[in-house]
This record gives sequence, structure tokens and C-alpha cells, in this order.
Amino acid sequence: MFEFLNNTLLFNISLIIKYYLIGPPKPSWDLKFYQIWAMIKSMFENTTMTIEQKQSASFRPDPTPAGVHVPNDGWEKREIRKTILYFHGGAYYLRNKDSSRNFTCSLAKWTNARVLAISYRLAPQNPFPAALHDAFAAYLYLLNPPKDTGLEPLNPKNIVFAGISAGGGLSLALGLAIRDAGLPSCAGISCWGPWVDLTHSTPSNLDDECADFMPKFKGSNIIQAKSQVLSEYKEKTAALTEKIKKQNLGPKIWHDSFDRPDGVLQFYAPNEGLAIPYVSPMLAESLGNLPPLLLVTGDEERIRDEIIYLAHRSAEPTKYKGPSYNAGKFEKSPFQTPTNTTLEIYEEMPHVFQMMEHFSTTKSYERTSEFIDRVINSPNEPLPPSSYNYISIKGEFNPLKEHHKKVLDWEEIGIVPSVTRNEFNSTTSHILTPKLLISIGELQ
Repeated sequence: MFEFLNNTLLFNISLIIKYYLIGPPKPSWDLKFYQIWAMIKSMFENTTMTIEQKQSASFRPDPTPAGVHVPNDGWEKREIRKTILYFHGGAYYLRNKDSSRNFTCSLAKWTNARVLAISYRLAPQNPFPAALHDAFAAYLYLLNPPKDTGLEPLNPKNIVFAGISAGGGLSLALGLAIRDAGLPSCAGISCWGPWVDLTHSTPSNLDDECADFMPKFKGSNIIQAKSQVLSEYKEKTAALTEKIKKQNLGPKIWHDSFDRPDGVLQFYAPNEGLAIPYVSPMLAESLGNLPPLLLVTGDEERIRDEIIYLAHRSAEPTKYKGPSYNAGKFEKSPFQTPTNTTLEIYEEMPHVFQMMEHFSTTKSYERTSEFIDRVINSPNEPLPPSSYNYISIKGEFNPLKEHHKKVLDWEEIGIVPSVTRNEFNSTTSHILTPKLLISIGELQ
């Protein structure tokens, strides 16, 4: 206990000194914002924790704020039909619905909606397509609940999907799966910092100037201490890769850059599956014919460019057709109608900045609430045209800046960058331990 308190004290003293002597990475960040950012950054840099330790620490439940009811046995019968189906973040291997109450409760209060959050199965114990199966099952449950639940079936036009980070990617993957299956779509999809390209192919993933807590791509996301779960995952993935290669008798169905001498890239799917649209929605043959989208990112976000590119591909599908190895596939797709898409990039903000107190956080919740009201409460009114917006820290709406447009001419879309894991430098002045990690929730 003494060691935990001592480490926490030293960590925070160091942060406070840096904050007042050097200043935060961005001028609009106050001390509390900077503390949360630095703690999460330290977690990403920590290679001494096992997967099991990180998962256990990430499951710590958020407290339920006043004014929000969290039922244990289903919803009470209420007049409110507006429903958000929410998918948590955590790179597909961390967090659950209980550790995401900071977001779900705030969404419920801002939107005056019911929120169904699920704890989908996590990788690497349950890799793709387990999370998508669980998300699909949750949607079908809302449309046709078992009779013994006492719940009434919902009209899909009363449902909005919402998710952050990996949960945002899962929301979009679910939208694609529903579209492809010919099922009734939801009213809209709202994503904050959606992870939509597991190949890490866009420029911001390698940007040295990016002030995000998410690290620059170093060749793999499998940078963890050795453990039983990690060993089992690597063995199963190696066997699956071998099976895929033996069964692939024709031309390779994956890009050469996916063949990595240093092993697997992600916990969620084997390298050969990274371009599957339900794994990396940005790489889908078409992003047309989806329900209205609200895509939110920070200007300092590591995965900003993939969100920008997905927004343009959905709104202008005939102009932006995805990776070179999918050439000609869009023309054969039955889904060529542009998707109504709103992209919002917030000045000075990192990945999922909504976990911190800031003017931009309030603005983001406000805009999300407006979007959900518009797609559910006014389904017969025409939507505003698709738009790409850069929102200043003063709340001013501006067109995108030149550095946002770099990805639109990027020729390496869907191609894994040629960096190797031995370039990774894990040196850091303060390593976040499992015990120190749980204090993040107390700062929020």
C-alpha cells in the first residue's frame, strides 16, 4: 500500500512540475486534463504488464452519477423510445460496459435516451468475429426481445449506434453487416474516435508531432509482457495463419505488407484478416447506403486520418474508393448511394477527449445530442448535407486545414507501414503499474 501511494505521489508531483515549468502539450489543457492524458500515455508505454493485468485493471467500474438509473433486470416501461446501443472502447481487448459508465451515463443525460451497453467478448481470448456477433445479437434483441423479458420490440428507427475507439469501429462494422444482410438499419451511427483501420496505414499513425497519448505505430500492437494468454493467442494465430495460407490456392487475398516476419499485428484478428470490412471498416469495398454518420475526432488524435478518410469515402463513395488492391470492386458493389456524413475535428484534442473536462467535450456532447435527436425525432425532415468541419477551441466551425487533406491523396491506404518492432523504445520516466492505473477513474 505504501509503495502504491508513493508511486502515485511521485507520478503526480512530476506531472505538476512539468505542467507549471514546461506547460502542457497544448495550451487549452488544464492540469486535470493533462494528468489523465499522461496517465493513459504511460499505460500505453508500459510493456511490463501482462494482458491479464491490463484487462483486470480496465474492468474497474465507473461510479454511477446522480440522476441516472442503471437497472439490473431490464428497462422499466417508459414513454421514452429513443435508444442508444453503445459499444465501449479498449482496442477490442480492454474495458467493459461497467467501466464505461462515464460515457454511457453522460450520453443518457444529454440525449434523454435509454442506453443499452453490452460487454462484448474481448480479444485475444475471443478474437474476431466474436465482438461483431455479440453486437449483432444485441441489435436483434432490441428488435425482437424474448417474450419473458417483458420488453416491447423497438422500431429500428428509434435506435442509434454509438461507440468510442474500438467501439466506434464496431458500430460501423455492425452497420455494414446489417446493410449487407439486407436487414432494417438503425436511425444513425455516432462515433467518437472510431478505430476503423487496423493496418495503421494513414499518415497520422506515423506523425512525430502528434500530441496524443496513443503511441506512434511501431510495427505491432502486440507489445505486452509474456503471459499464458499471450502465448496461447500467438500459437492459435500461427496455426490459423498456416491454415489460411494452405486453403488460399489462388491469388493472395491479402496484401504483401500483411506478411510480417516479426509476428502478428493485432489481438483482434490475424494479419491476413485485417482488410476484412468488418475488421477495418475504412477498407470496405463501399461505404455507401449506410445510415447517417456522425464521426468525431481530435486534431491531435493518432488515428485522425483514418477517420477523415472514412468520412470522405462514405460521403463521396465514387471519388474515394479505398485501397489499391480493391480496385474495381466498388463498381461491382450494389451500395453506391452516398451516406449522409458529418465529420467534426476538434482543435488540440487527443483520442477520445470526451473522457476529460474541456469546452470541446461539452461541445461534442451537445453536437451528438443534436444528431441523435435529428435522426430519431425528425426522420421525415431532410438532413443537412454531408460536411467536414474543423471546430476551434472557441467552438467556431471552419473548413478542414491543409494537413487534414493529406490523407485524401495518400497512396498507401490499407498497406501496413514498413516499420519493425525493434524500433520500439519502451523507455519512460514513470511506468504505470496496475495499481496506479485504477486511479485514472478517480481523476475523471
